[in-house]
Amino acid sequence: MDNFETNEIIEYMNRKYAENVPRVIRFAVRKKAKMIEKFELDEMPSSLRNCTVESFIIIIKDALRQGTLKF
Repeated sequence: MDNFETNEIIEYMNRKYAENVPRVIRFAVRKKAKMIEKFELDEMPSSLRNCTVESFIIIIKDALRQGTLKF
């Protein structure tokens, strides 16, 4: 992935994060996002490592809707 693509992804995430999100929610998300820094790739199940972004988002949305994902 080149620098342009990386920057494009980061800019997209920053825009989505800044859109009409209350300050308290941004604070909570920032704290949870810090946990991502601690993820070790070799500890992740192969199903997650091989998952596409599209599939990952669908899985997360469904789990949130069903209440099975505990944030």
